[in-house]
Amino acid sequence: MYEWIEGMLKPIEFVIGIAITYVICHLLNRFLLKYFKKLVEREPKFETSYAYLRRIVIALVALVSVTVLVFSVFPEAGAAVASILVAAGFASIVVGMAAQSTLSNLIAGMVIATSQPFRVNDAVLLRGEFGFVEDVTLTYTVVRTWDNRRLIIPNSVMQGEVFVNYSIRDPKKLVPVYVKISYESDIDRAVEIMKELARKHPDFLPLPGLPVVHVMELTESGISLRLLSAAKDQPTAFEMSKSLLYQIRKEFERNGIEIPYQKVSLVIDPELRDAILKLSKSLA
Repeated sequence: MYEWIEGMLKPIEFVIGIAITYVICHLLNRFLLKYFKKLVEREPKFETSYAYLRRIVIALVALVSVTVLVFSVFPEAGAAVASILVAAGFASIVVGMAAQSTLSNLIAGMVIATSQPFRVNDAVLLRGEFGFVEDVTLTYTVVRTWDNRRLIIPNSVMQGEVFVNYSIRDPKKLVPVYVKISYESDIDRAVEIMKELARKHPDFLPLPGLPVVHVMELTESGISLRLLSAAKDQPTAFEMSKSLLYQIRKEFERNGIEIPYQKVSLVIDPELRDAILKLSKSLA
């Protein structure tokens, strides 16, 4: 009877221990969140490292607690585990090979958190996709694209990937705007309009020598001009370039500056023309 009661108590003790472990990890996570938040306010560049460190600490505490709990409640499990490990040497090799990718992602995450080629909230261009680093977890990185999709990328892939980081070191971005005008248009007036619009734009970042307009090419269809200005970061630069294009088009129209477009002249054979005229008269 006593052995039966003891056998029933062990699972209950284990469940209670798991619940206590969960509560401890939850409280520890909240404490670390508040503590690291204060550190990030002083050193924002370490936000990614602190987030990764917090997850590592929680994972280690949970793993150690569950291991201690299992061997405390079920002491006989130690011998059983040892027997299983000895008897299942080949299986452990298979499991180790299966876990290789997970381990490589963990190590890559540590390298990323330490070397910081990108950080949380950095603007990046990855395989043609522009987005913002939203989170760096133990095994994968989350990138939020410009149209609000989430790219889930293994850390090992991110570590070996070539990508553009618009935010690292200096987030300022040059804003090129290309426009073509006809040869009959006043080029000096066009240049002055483009400079003035860029200078008055609310997102314009005043840098030495900017804004400036260059004649890029003399083509068969017209003169190619490039306006170069600056913005505080890449997302602002994109919006600014589209806004300037719209304003330049309107100002050119007001000032009689022509933006050339392809024109097609149709030459009709005289016999075909006469046949069309005869057909139109008969239908009339």
